[in-house]
Amino acid sequence: MPAVKTILFATEYYRPFMLSGAEWTKELWAGALARRGHRVVVVTPNYGAPSHEAADGVAVHRVPFPLRLRPGSEGAGWLVHRNLLFHLYFGWQVARIAGLEQADLIHVQNTGALVGGWLAARRRRLPLLVTVRDLGLLCPLGMCTLFEPWTTFDCTTSQYLGKCVPFFLRHYVPGTRGLRRVALRARLLLGWLDQQLRYRALRGVDGVIGVSAGVLAPFSERLVPASRRRVVYSPTPPGKPPDDSEAARTRAALGIGPGPLVLYAGKRSFGKGTPVLLEALDAIRAAVPGVRFAFAGRGDLALPDVPDIHALGPLPQPTLFALYRTADVVVSPSIWPEPLSRVILEAMWAGRPVVASAVGGSPEAVEDGATGLLVPKGNARALAAAVAELLRDPERRARMGRAAAARAAAMFDEDRLVASLLDAYEGLAARPA
Repeated sequence: MPAVKTILFATEYYRPFMLSGAEWTKELWAGALARRGHRVVVVTPNYGAPSHEAADGVAVHRVPFPLRLRPGSEGAGWLVHRNLLFHLYFGWQVARIAGLEQADLIHVQNTGALVGGWLAARRRRLPLLVTVRDLGLLCPLGMCTLFEPWTTFDCTTSQYLGKCVPFFLRHYVPGTRGLRRVALRARLLLGWLDQQLRYRALRGVDGVIGVSAGVLAPFSERLVPASRRRVVYSPTPPGKPPDDSEAARTRAALGIGPGPLVLYAGKRSFGKGTPVLLEALDAIRAAVPGVRFAFAGRGDLALPDVPDIHALGPLPQPTLFALYRTADVVVSPSIWPEPLSRVILEAMWAGRPVVASAVGGSPEAVEDGATGLLVPKGNARALAAAVAELLRDPERRARMGRAAAARAAAMFDEDRLVASLLDAYEGLAARPA
């Protein structure tokens, strides 16, 4: 295949509808490819923004859609992108725009866009790649990874309905009763039926790009053969992190008083390890008097209403970046296979040591003992000890922070990563059908 010239990103979310760090990453990739002479076309549902934008080599097509969302982190309902009608409609739109823009390749950026992207690629006879950023292509819920000892997960109907769904109901929506519980179970069953379409599409792609080796590891050879796998890490934010004066102003504006600061950023959930951190707080307080804890992000898990815990909610990106700089330690206590946490990447870029669970792609980013500390997942005692150890040793923290920034600059350098992505395009897209 000749060198790729026009790359079509198919995704169910794109700015200004930024559901998670994945959306920031997609925008970074689009800009990075465009700066190197490639044309990027983004196709995404329109939840209430201009239908078309074009700037700096990136053209965004927002196709008509009946749902309206507020810009920011508000997401669509769970089944909105998990039904045949959406797949057929989105696939038709992607195929139409691929022809209009003369795309050379379709790159699916989110799990919900896979079936539509697959249908469009078949219609236009274009190479198709998908980026795996989470476990949504493995299972609608991905709960197995939280309680099973397996290293690979080839989910079955009996496993999903018999174990994953009950675990999800118990840990994520406790207290649901009556008709609401019946309706929720019905939605979960419909999600599983739709998953069969995703499996079919996944087996038909030309290449699977993982944001880490850790996020690809749970996929069985049957679902994602090794010959189709490629790892391409996500880039760190462009430019320089905020300076200390901006960080201090941000801290004051958020009402965070003096004292050592531990930062948790991201969704508050069971899989992200929020309960593990909450269990560790008392031990950290006992070891480091005056410590404060900041929680940035959304989630259903309630936080204790105490003076040293600051529940900040979702923050604009510039504010969050400044908050990293004012934190002494950033924690990522996930118990699910964290793909490649943007929290970890951004903390390293900001020159802050990270204490993270040794799961998924986190050990690929955090060099244990050099740029941060890795602890066993679900172990509140080990988490507390690691955080306290760093809080009590400012010289070690500073040394780790400098090493983290240097590692981020080398490992997640944009030029290096774009070269890897383009190599993946050329290599995987040329795979014989």
